[in-house]
Amino acid sequence: MNKLKLGTCAAALIAGVILMSAGAQAHELSGKHAREGLKCVDCHKVDKPVSAAAPDACMECHGDYGKVAALTKSLHANPHDSHLGRLACTKCHGIHKPSEIVCLECHSEFEFKLK
Repeated sequence: MNKLKLGTCAAALIAGVILMSAGAQAHELSGKHAREGLKCVDCHKVDKPVSAAAPDACMECHGDYGKVAALTKSLHANPHDSHLGRLACTKCHGIHKPSEIVCLECHSEFEFKLK
C-alpha cells in the first residue's frame, strides 16, 4: 500500500474512532445519576438498551407524581403540578443530555434552578 493510501486509511480510522466515541458519550449518564453510580440496567432493565426507559422508571426511586409535586410545592410555580398535566420526567430532566425547563418556553418570568 502506498503512503498516500495508508495516510488516508489512518485518517478514516481515526475519524471513525472519534465519531464512535462521541456517539457513546451521548448515552452516558450525567449529573447526580452518574455520581450515584447508576448503570443502564437500573432504569432500562437491560445492560445494553436500544430504547428509552419506561416512563415509570423514574418513579421507582423518586416516588410518584404526587410525592414529587409535594417536594416542590413551595416553589412560586410548581412545575410538577402544572396546567400541562403529568409530563414525562425526561421532558425537563435530562438524564443523557442537559436538562431543559419546559415551563420557560412560555413563562420566561419563572425562576427555576436546574438540579
